[in-house]
Amino acid sequence: MSNFESVKVFMRTFGQEIKDKPSFPSAKITQLRYSLIKEELNELKEAIDKNNLKEVADALTDILYVTYGAGHAFGINLDACFTEVESSNMSKLGKDGKPI
Repeated sequence: MSNFESVKVFMRTFGQEIKDKPSFPSAKITQLRYSLIKEELNELKEAIDKNNLKEVADALTDILYVTYGAGHAFGINLDACFTEVESSNMSKLGKDGKPI
């Protein structure tokens, strides 16, 4: 099970809205998802400012978690999106294996 799918299980367990098709959730959920990501970004900044790698790791993981949650709230399959972005990024290599 991917991390994205694990977050889906969490959201179902705790009665959070999950969309199966891409669409905007309510304004309240949209604002909540934005606020959660922003909060975790602020925690990352604080951890970096303190040179605390343990807190950096925690903040980065929390950013992933709340971002996956936002994906489910918006009905966006972030596993599929990641695959597309990775494919696009890797296509930027020349035949010699070096970046174009």
